[in-house]
Amino acid sequence: MIKCERCKYVRPDKSASEWRWTAYTCINKDSDYYGALLNVTYNGDKLNWISWTGCEHGEPGEIAIPAYITGVAT
Repeated sequence: MIKCERCKYVRPDKSASEWRWTAYTCINKDSDYYGALLNVTYNGDKLNWISWTGCEHGEPGEIAIPAYITGVAT
């Protein structure tokens, strides 16, 4: 299983983002997380990191998310 923060299917969601906060979503139609905002809690709290664990459909890829979001240096 690939963690969402390292998955090639994570992309910024401009329609859900705000001025100083970027929303990230899953674009993999095979995933249960498809269309979900991956840095928003179940209570609707906005996070500065991706908190979702990942799924069996994730694939490693180039990390398109800034290191300050993932904690992973690229």
